Amino acid sequence: MSRSAPRVRWLAALVVLACCALLAAGAEGWVRARRPPLDLWALTGRTVGENPMAAWAAVDAFAAYRARPGRYGRGEGKSVNPDGFISTPPLRAAKEPGTVRVVFLGGSSTAGTGRDLADAETWPWRAVERLRERLPGARIELINGALGGYTTFESYGRLWGRIRFFSPDVVVVYHGWNEMYYFGQVDDLDRWRTLEDGTWSLDRRRRVASVAPHWIDPWVRSSQLLTRLRLRLSPERNGEAGEAGRAERRDGDAPALAADFDARGVEVFRTNLRLLRETAAVLGAELFVAKQATLMVPDLPEAERARCRADYHGFDYAAHVRAYDALYAVIDEEVEASRVIDATPLSGVRAYFHDHVHPTVEGAEALSGIVADALEDVVRARGYPDDRATRAGRVALTRPPG
Repeated sequence: MSRSAPRVRWLAALVVLACCALLAAGAEGWVRARRPPLDLWALTGRTVGENPMAAWAAVDAFAAYRARPGRYGRGEGKSVNPDGFISTPPLRAAKEPGTVRVVFLGGSSTAGTGRDLADAETWPWRAVERLRERLPGARIELINGALGGYTTFESYGRLWGRIRFFSPDVVVVYHGWNEMYYFGQVDDLDRWRTLEDGTWSLDRRRRVASVAPHWIDPWVRSSQLLTRLRLRLSPERNGEAGEAGRAERRDGDAPALAADFDARGVEVFRTNLRLLRETAAVLGAELFVAKQATLMVPDLPEAERARCRADYHGFDYAAHVRAYDALYAVIDEEVEASRVIDATPLSGVRAYFHDHVHPTVEGAEALSGIVADALEDVVRARGYPDDRATRAGRVALTRPPG
């Protein structure tokens, strides 16, 4: 073998490495020039970063915040219409005669976020599709007034401040999990959705984990190209992204979860529910309130309980089960039985949930069937106001003389 052969191979290897380095440097430069910078440490909750809500939300005078019109999510499968309603086709505020408008109020499990569902996969969308199939000829329009993070406070503000001008006929309320966020702030609810200085803004920097940390992060964080590649190859994070200061610590310094919740929070929910009920009555809309389905049931196996982020609210799993029962009891006490939608038969079914409350596609489909069943008679009556008279006329025409 020629003595020069190894040198040639080494030289060829160096040339290949140099070319790869040049390509990588070029790609890195292109990414830095064409794409906004990403802070991997902030995205994984290791340090304070930009409020992720600022990318898709704007401050709202009545509901704290609303979604910015546009398309979002991987593949841009989520849309927000020009009026700020998520997963809702564009519509005019003025309603055409004979049209039935069905409004859905809730948080991310209603909006189809937390773990994004495409517009047509969300349970409000599918419930309205079911109603259209069952009631051919009826003009039924959907308004998804939900948004990630909303409680009954924001839903109430959105109903009387915005949605009222769209003349709703039916209002469906689907709240539960997010109510428990204010259970730990009952003494300070006069400052709900305000910052330390009394203002409200989406510009406040927060420590939020929107992506799970990984051991490879220290090796790739200095490169924007590798950071984006790492995020692209990472599995989507299930459920909502919580405050990293409590939810992501695994060093033993996180505070122990309380064994119970503040029962006064349940009474706050009761008052908010009454306000929604009375507002719907003033607007001439039929109000339905659903008992929110959840993965958190007493007999859920321990391995599955890890999917349920009890730490977001500061009290333990068993207390969450009791809190849900307390909310359900309020719904039974405050809402007419015929207007209560019981979604709890879905609770505890692992295939229906990504985490504690966010539905999978299968879960959303099952929930849409329950909701459509509950709404069908009311939508029929509103969609076919002369149906009874029409059927009576047909009977008279077909009845033999004498």
